[in-house]
Amino acid sequence: MKKDRTNSTAVSICNCQLEKIDRYFSLKQYRQNTSNGVIDISGMIKSDSSLEKQFNACYTNSGVSLLLQAEGFEKEFIENCKTNIQKSTERKLDEDKVNNFCACQLSMVKSKRITDAEMQTLSNPNSLLFYEMMSTCGNPYEDTKTVEKGWSATLVNDIKGPASDSIKVLTLNGMTYVKIKTGSMFQFWLLDTGAADMLINKEMEETLKAEGLLGNMNYLGTAEYEMANGMIDTCRRYKMSNIQIGSFSLDNIVVAVTDKGKRIIAGKGLLNKFSNWVLNNKENTLVLSK
Repeated sequence: MKKDRTNSTAVSICNCQLEKIDRYFSLKQYRQNTSNGVIDISGMIKSDSSLEKQFNACYTNSGVSLLLQAEGFEKEFIENCKTNIQKSTERKLDEDKVNNFCACQLSMVKSKRITDAEMQTLSNPNSLLFYEMMSTCGNPYEDTKTVEKGWSATLVNDIKGPASDSIKVLTLNGMTYVKIKTGSMFQFWLLDTGAADMLINKEMEETLKAEGLLGNMNYLGTAEYEMANGMIDTCRRYKMSNIQIGSFSLDNIVVAVTDKGKRIIAGKGLLNKFSNWVLNNKENTLVLSK
């Protein structure tokens, strides 16, 4: 640790580690591990697994081991961050995106003096720190080539129809469904503002392929999606046009295909085409505006 004596936590850790090795080794062991007048204390500790565990516990039990690492060993902190992120997925991630995320995380840990207990909450995707870090540092798992962004003024070019329309929706068991036409099929889709794209099942994919609306010409590859139950599913993705909702016809909508479910979902990829959308619970309508 690169700390001075005014840092009480660092002093406490050092005192703890000194107590662990004080009178632990014999004079013979010191002689065997001395070369050119220098004692290899580190090697002696590593050769004794029980002592090494106790020695390291002085550091990890401080409750701020990651903060101390961030402040004293920046390169090691970033390398550990990058390794942990890449180990958590089978996909090859964007190195620049991961590097930038880890550098940002390092800065946040130092500036906010984040404790080990607080860092543990990052494993919970619903925690405040998880969302703060993702919103500040970006998502290292995000695929820049396939990610759908929010609304922009140019998206009006993907909409054919009136300036606005009020569309009747159906509410069942607290969930909202809206009628959408894809190809020859009029169906009710679950409206889910927590979903990124439109999600269809394998049977629907086959029908749309048979109608010539899905195929190699608009295939985007695969991407990972987190389902409502927390399961990660790898879905095939297409970019589809002439999707009809109310009086509108929409182009360039990303449609994902799951092999693990039946329900079809209309997510934010569709809603984000519009500059404004309002779900009126009293009137059971979805109001969409260009």
